[in-house]
Amino acid sequence: MRSGRAAMLPKSSVKNDSMTSIVMLMVSLFACSYIAGRLWQDAEIRSQLIAIDPRISRQARDPISVDESLRLIQCKEQQKKLADTELELAAAKSQGYKPINKTLFQDHKLVVIGIFTSFSGQSRRASSRKSWIPNGPALKELESNKGIIIRYVIGRSSNRGDILDRQIDQENKETDDFLILENYVESDDNLTLKSKTFFSKVVNTWNADFYVKMDDNVGLSIDMVGSMLSSHLDKPRVYVGCMKSGTVVNDPNAQWYEPDWWKFGDEKSEYHRHAAGQVYGLSRSLAQYISINSAYLKEYKNEDVAVGAWMLSLDTVHIDDRHLCCAPNTGGVCWLQ
Repeated sequence: MRSGRAAMLPKSSVKNDSMTSIVMLMVSLFACSYIAGRLWQDAEIRSQLIAIDPRISRQARDPISVDESLRLIQCKEQQKKLADTELELAAAKSQGYKPINKTLFQDHKLVVIGIFTSFSGQSRRASSRKSWIPNGPALKELESNKGIIIRYVIGRSSNRGDILDRQIDQENKETDDFLILENYVESDDNLTLKSKTFFSKVVNTWNADFYVKMDDNVGLSIDMVGSMLSSHLDKPRVYVGCMKSGTVVNDPNAQWYEPDWWKFGDEKSEYHRHAAGQVYGLSRSLAQYISINSAYLKEYKNEDVAVGAWMLSLDTVHIDDRHLCCAPNTGGVCWLQ
């Protein structure tokens, strides 16, 4: 009976049913091909990732451990605390709160000059104060009128609080012209560390264009330094001084022996170009670089060599200013005019 009924259907209806079946079959085949292709592609990508980092395969098999779960929870808690803190800070600012930041809110200066001195340098300091460094109110006027800050730089005694420290504290009470590096133990054998500590300290204390390091047996013209540095304000990352080179000293008995001499080449190697240690200056961005990367900067035995090496890794403008050169073997005070 059914066959008879089917025979009674129009030919067009049978043809349409056949076409529909063919289309559905093609769609099914296309879908199967697409899914198979994606699965193959995903498997191929995963195999490539596993080849790069085998840990991916282990991570896929291993369930999340308790420690990992705790870390995720802790991370979410820290994110919530950070969001809450940001809301509290925004509310405080709306009520007139200002963060304490000396660098941002202090008057802008042209230069901070740090004169490296020692416990035995009292006579040299007294001579400098009589010859070229202003005293008392005149020192403050130099800071306010010309933007030039001058400080003697010294660390603390290895026997902290002993008579050496007390003498410096008393002298500073009378002159008010010291920058005491509380976290540095004063030593002539570690001037590289003293330089790192100095630049890190001053760049976070005073907002200046330049920071100058000099020795306490050097005298200079304040006006000359001010005008010289002002002429370089338009240059980025300035490293200025009496540029020199010279043979690397590999003799342990010599004065300027460098224990890491072999890193510069063979026994007759030359140092890279660097400023003489008697006096040199860095622009603010370079001092900030030293401050930020202090823990990772190589401390060569000779301070001027070390600072020059740090500058080599940066896009630094080296300025060879012969006004900052001391005559060799002059002894006593070197006057820079």
